[in-house]
Amino acid sequence: MSRNRSKRSRSRRAVATEAIKDLECIMLNNYDTDISNSAASLILRIGKKHGIRRSGYYGFSICRKCKKALIPGINYRLRIRSKSLKKTCLDCEEVRTLGPSFVRD
Repeated sequence: MSRNRSKRSRSRRAVATEAIKDLECIMLNNYDTDISNSAASLILRIGKKHGIRRSGYYGFSICRKCKKALIPGINYRLRIRSKSLKKTCLDCEEVRTLGPSFVRD
């Protein structure tokens, strides 16, 4: 019984991974906020159910606080500082810093 169960869970995980990849393409290529936000919520829901983490750039395209898709120039602002990036979600005003943070004198 354990053999069938492991095969089944692997195939479900593979299907979930494919679904997340398709939803990420939809989310990044569509500038309609309703469609992008629903794709982002589905990505988070599928990832949580199957234990799949988002990879690379796609992990930064969803706001961690309000769980909405971040579309450049529409609902998030990106500022480049010396060796760091500051991303600000314009819906919930969350600021996220990527890279080393320096304290200037």
